[in-house]
Amino acid sequence: MEYGNDFDFSYGVPDGSTMSSSGSDIFSVIMTVYLLVIVAAVMIGIVKYVFKSIALYRLAQRTGNANPWMAWVPFARSYLQGDLAGSMPLKKRRLQSPGLWKVLIPLIGTAVIAGLYFLFIVVAGIGTALSYSTGMGAGSLTLIWVIVFLLIIAVVALQAIEAVLDVLVNFHIYHRLTSHNMAIIHSVLGIFIPMYEAICLFIMSKKPYNPGMEPNLPPQAPNFGGNPIPPTMPVSPAASETPAASVSPAASETPAESVSPMPAEAPVQQVPVTPTESSAQNPYVNPMQVQGTESLAKDAQSTEAEPTENSAEK
Repeated sequence: MEYGNDFDFSYGVPDGSTMSSSGSDIFSVIMTVYLLVIVAAVMIGIVKYVFKSIALYRLAQRTGNANPWMAWVPFARSYLQGDLAGSMPLKKRRLQSPGLWKVLIPLIGTAVIAGLYFLFIVVAGIGTALSYSTGMGAGSLTLIWVIVFLLIIAVVALQAIEAVLDVLVNFHIYHRLTSHNMAIIHSVLGIFIPMYEAICLFIMSKKPYNPGMEPNLPPQAPNFGGNPIPPTMPVSPAASETPAASVSPAASETPAESVSPMPAEAPVQQVPVTPTESSAQNPYVNPMQVQGTESLAKDAQSTEAEPTENSAEK
């Protein structure tokens, strides 16, 4: 008689193939979400860049800026945005070139952060080497924490300075196009909401300026279309009158074909007019001709009277 134990236990532990398939699924999900986030961030960045560039380009054209194309160039668009704001009061002083500061502050801050990060890598490498060789890495570890603390302070300070400068610049742009309180609200919200600044600048670029805050544009010459007329020198009246002696005979002779024919005057009839008849009664008679006819009438009367007198004497 044989005795034996036959036990079958199942603990629910997945085998290696099941664990590997579940891990790959989780990794694929994480990578998919990560790629979607990157694509969304890139799309938002492109839309923000385009809207802000269009807004700055319009504002530069409306203010008469000579270089509106800078709205599409990185770093140059920051300078253009500060230039559109103009000089800004800071307590008892004025910031004359905010556009220049908008370019220099990020460059200086980036250089400081890069220097601290490089120092962190060097100290961490030296501390690791000392800890393996001599076992004295406590000092380098303290220095690493100091550098990390300075790096965090530099990043926060850079972001704070850039945010304050952006608020001041945007406020001086908005307050010409909207009310004072709304300019403050729009400037502050532009820091915390990613797309707010670009969309607000885009909308503001179409609004008219507040009364009395229009840009001082230079006067422009009127455009009548077509080719411009070149300026001519003024001519004095004495120079325009040409004496008759200075005109050449060839120039004075004008062909008959080029001269338009003048209407012929109506012939005046030699009508004897009595001395009592005036020119006012007959407007078609020349006054000089009237005098001539009067003299002729007198002579005729005198000649007629002479034969009668001679016949009477006989």
